[in-house]
Amino acid sequence: MAEWLLVLGMAFGVGAAYLAWKGIWVEPKQLTVERYILTLERLPEPLDGLTIAFLTDLHLLPSGFGVEIAEWAVIRANEANPDIVALGGDLVHWCGAVPHLIPVLRRLKSRYGIFAVLGNHDHHCPWRLKKPSPWGGKPLSVEEWRIALERANVRLLVNEAVRLEINGATLWLVGVDDPYTGRDNLKGALSEVPQDAFAILIAHSPDIVDDPNISRVALVLSGHTHGGQIVFPLLGPILAPCRDKFRRAQGLSRVNGTWLYVSRGISAGLPIRLRCPPEVSVLTLKASPKRG
Repeated sequence: MAEWLLVLGMAFGVGAAYLAWKGIWVEPKQLTVERYILTLERLPEPLDGLTIAFLTDLHLLPSGFGVEIAEWAVIRANEANPDIVALGGDLVHWCGAVPHLIPVLRRLKSRYGIFAVLGNHDHHCPWRLKKPSPWGGKPLSVEEWRIALERANVRLLVNEAVRLEINGATLWLVGVDDPYTGRDNLKGALSEVPQDAFAILIAHSPDIVDDPNISRVALVLSGHTHGGQIVFPLLGPILAPCRDKFRRAQGLSRVNGTWLYVSRGISAGLPIRLRCPPEVSVLTLKASPKRG
């Protein structure tokens, strides 16, 4: 009996060591490109084939940690030759990392623009608290973020929408401030968007789909959950701060007629992953043949 316990203990120790090695040293660096072809009934015909590269949750640290994998992500996004690049927030873990962030974002390429929203960490809020934490440098205001991102040719969307004219068709790109800390105002962001317009929403947290105005949006791009960081069989994602971790932690789903895509993100500032590698998302939109 004692020998069996010893063998089981050794096997458990070896297994735990392997998982720790893979989760800390291997998988956080295994950047993947997730490609989707998504058919949308409301997509105008001239926008058929529109490609969006989506990057989120870079979590760069003030020390510069995470810059390397962020640069890899930019290269992968550029390789997709995107029409639009969307950035889903938590670009930094603390605002002291902004000087490292801007040179990385300057390398992004897009035909019709690069657009970003803010996440809770961009507001210096590690949890749901609205009050900024004193850690990691001086917090940036929304206007300071707007100015900083303009230096990287990135347009920040804070509870607002921008109208894009592409191939003679209109696309409204909508962005809300961080829903996780209650800064979002989707109704206000949609105030200038016509009721029958085709709109895509960028929002840091996927829980924005519970907003009563979400039906006016065809597609939501979100992050925040990091895919759960650690995903076990049957148990699912372990660390996923959202209301429905089995549907909203990562991937594509449909909620109340609106498509939701949740990226696992890059999460350089939290380099622990297991069965949940970091990702760059590339979505190609197709017009539905059933469209009236």
